[in-house]
Amino acid sequence: MDPRFSILVPTRQRPDTLLATLATLIWHPGDDYEIVVADNCGDDDVAAVIQAVQQRHPRVHHIRSDQVLPMAVNWERGLAACRGEYVSVLGDDDGFLPSTLEVARKVLALTDARVFSWDMHTYWWPDTIAHWNRNRLYVTLGSNDVLWVNSRPALIATYREPASFAHLPMIYNAFVHREIINAVIDRFGGYFVPPELSPDVTSGIINLTYTSRYLHSRRPLAIRGNSRRSTGTSFWIGSLGKEQQSIYLKEEGKTIEEITHPQLVASRSLAICLASIKLCVKDLLFPHDPELQIDIRNVVNLAIGALNMDTDAYDENLRNALQLAERIGYAVDPRSIPAKSPILRRAMQGPAISGNSVTIGVDCDLANVGNVAGAARLAEALSPELNVRLAETPVAEPERKAG
Repeated sequence: MDPRFSILVPTRQRPDTLLATLATLIWHPGDDYEIVVADNCGDDDVAAVIQAVQQRHPRVHHIRSDQVLPMAVNWERGLAACRGEYVSVLGDDDGFLPSTLEVARKVLALTDARVFSWDMHTYWWPDTIAHWNRNRLYVTLGSNDVLWVNSRPALIATYREPASFAHLPMIYNAFVHREIINAVIDRFGGYFVPPELSPDVTSGIINLTYTSRYLHSRRPLAIRGNSRRSTGTSFWIGSLGKEQQSIYLKEEGKTIEEITHPQLVASRSLAICLASIKLCVKDLLFPHDPELQIDIRNVVNLAIGALNMDTDAYDENLRNALQLAERIGYAVDPRSIPAKSPILRRAMQGPAISGNSVTIGVDCDLANVGNVAGAARLAEALSPELNVRLAETPVAEPERKAG
């Protein structure tokens, strides 16, 4: 009998973080889930970690490639090995909370949602390149509701705010029903498409396109980990992430120029990179949809507004932003360009209130926590019980095809 849930863990030569990530999965009770580790040509150390975990949990499946594959290709290969009705992808430095599967069981029994997504806490590993955040956990507390979100307005907002992606119902922070995955595969030959792009972001846009609504938990149910070899972190703080960026591009077999949408300029600026992903997905899924447009002037303004987020890359990012503005004939107001001013970076300690949300910064050295598994338990201990306020009768989720 196929399991209810498949948790896919793609991994690329990170045995130290992988062990902690798998530890956050095997502690869940029940026999309705499997763990599929898509090992992207890892060495004996990776194999030893997986074998050790298999002794504790018989439903851990190890599939290894004989050569290094591009990220999306490895994810696709792992997805093909998953047998669950619902699938989630967990990075090899991330973690589930102890309550994640229990909550998913309850919510999906009530709603029959085709996509169930959640917010995430954030953990910075001791070796992260963002040195001011080393071994810090940021726990988000606030609303504990589970609510329906209409997909079409969320999709439109995604394109009107081209640098935004955290709100997307990505398979990276969601369980996605097999029907949606299969519908995308039937049309495009794969779920993580286009394959040269970041598969987490693209899956979020695809899930919005193939649903009329999705279910979202504002109470975080997982931990986003940022370790030394985190590709996302390497682009977020590009001046410190050049080594990992180079590794990533080499393994992808691509250059920045080759993965940048032709309407833009090749750049490592996060605003331009994210806009490029969204434009490439638009070309594939909905090239003629007039509501799903990116105003490239906004991309320029976002890139300029973020210049001091990475002062060491200030000159390069400013040059790229002005090149993009020149390409589209947009006159940038010189007064909108901030003077180069290094930001004093420091880790947050204790609570910070923003609206109805509270974020608690935890020094994990003081808490005797040193990996994402310990951070997940600590975040669970600080979190209130989830308040599921939904109809008791099942609600069928209609499917929306891409136009």
